[in-house]
Amino acid sequence: MIESPINNSILFEKFSEFTASFPCDVPVWIDTNKYGVPDMLRDYQYPVSAWPVVISPRVAGELNQLTIRLPKLLGQLPSLYFNNDIRKIAAFYFGGDEMVTQFALMCHEKNIEIGCRLDLTLTSEGFKVLEVNVGSSIGGWQVQSFESIIRQLHSPLTKEETAHNFESRNTQAIYIKFLVDNILKHQLVTNKELNIFIEIGDMAKNEEEKDRIRQFFDGLLKQELKARGLTGGAYIGALSTLTLGNAGRLFLNNKCFHAVLIFNMEKEKVPPVIFRSFLMDKVYFPDHLGTQVLGDKRNLSLLRVLAERGVFSAEDNALILQYIPWTSPVEDRNVIFKDGEYKLLSLMADNKDQFVIKAAGGFQGKNVFVGRFLSRQEWENAINMALGKSAFIAQEFSESLDFLAPNAANKWVPHKLIWGAFGFGEHYGGVWVRMSSAKTDLGVINSATGAIEAIVYEWKD
Repeated sequence: MIESPINNSILFEKFSEFTASFPCDVPVWIDTNKYGVPDMLRDYQYPVSAWPVVISPRVAGELNQLTIRLPKLLGQLPSLYFNNDIRKIAAFYFGGDEMVTQFALMCHEKNIEIGCRLDLTLTSEGFKVLEVNVGSSIGGWQVQSFESIIRQLHSPLTKEETAHNFESRNTQAIYIKFLVDNILKHQLVTNKELNIFIEIGDMAKNEEEKDRIRQFFDGLLKQELKARGLTGGAYIGALSTLTLGNAGRLFLNNKCFHAVLIFNMEKEKVPPVIFRSFLMDKVYFPDHLGTQVLGDKRNLSLLRVLAERGVFSAEDNALILQYIPWTSPVEDRNVIFKDGEYKLLSLMADNKDQFVIKAAGGFQGKNVFVGRFLSRQEWENAINMALGKSAFIAQEFSESLDFLAPNAANKWVPHKLIWGAFGFGEHYGGVWVRMSSAKTDLGVINSATGAIEAIVYEWKD
């Protein structure tokens, strides 16, 4: 029951406009068995809100800038922070393995465009970037398939006089266009046929589910290829089935592949033939060894160090220091925090409510410890665990503002939000939201840990 207009909601300034005529019998979450969705999403495991998040052009512009600028700055870390010193880079990212590091830098220096997703929270001080995810395994773009359903449910999105004022960026179409653009840019297609090979690991429970995933991606790809006068498609299989053919191209039987994507984060080992083909410029492979460097969460602390030294342009230094919260690798050393120098371990132990500990290579909310939601003993255990590992970060806790949104009982209650903003090269790919009730919040807001997903619309005057 909505009793009065509210501004601090997921609808922002458009609360009254959207709630005035919302039918009370519509469920708070999308029922995938009731509404038409692609087969792959028929049994979608995460709840999707029937209500959109509605943001202003200013907020969209802010996210646009961040998704395009930050990945470019990350790409400069090997040269600007490590001075391309193989030994230092190996010690930081690859456990001292200099041979692997050599290959990683060879991949990185090819400077191919890679998709990214920034995870942010909107705090009382504005947006804060909690992490930067890179590569093909960045999830969330699938949710755009629910957009047409949500549009049907809300009159401002369907009425002729207002519908054109609301845009939900089609992340799927932007992503597929980005992939095809990159394949064509490197002149990998020679006979008007473009094929993409995808490794999904154990994402599918059986062959039927695997084929639904393939059909979903294949449908998106074929639509883009048809618009360009091309043929081809998407294929799913194990990387080990690919073979190196003439002139360094990758084949499965007689089918030539122009891109290899790895969707599963817990992926199989990449065979040498794929790296050979990539280094010979015969395949678009965004999940190469260099991507491991770009995706390390400790990079946020390195960016802040460089910005504090004034290494980047004045504009980029300001952007880093404004949007990236204080971050440091968990080590027994002194740090500067809020204009004071402290022993990091003592600072964390004495101020647990101000910090979060994360695995530098973690995903789906795994190995994340939020001090304010842990007992003193649990927090000390987390510090000791992180200290015993080489790749954990301490990050200043950035608390989301409260935004009213409907809960499972269809009551509007405060929620905490995580924003997932997509960047594909020079193109902003839109944003989606994960949210959880503030009453049950434990600091980790992730689809895999029970968060609700939501489509985002931008309103235009």
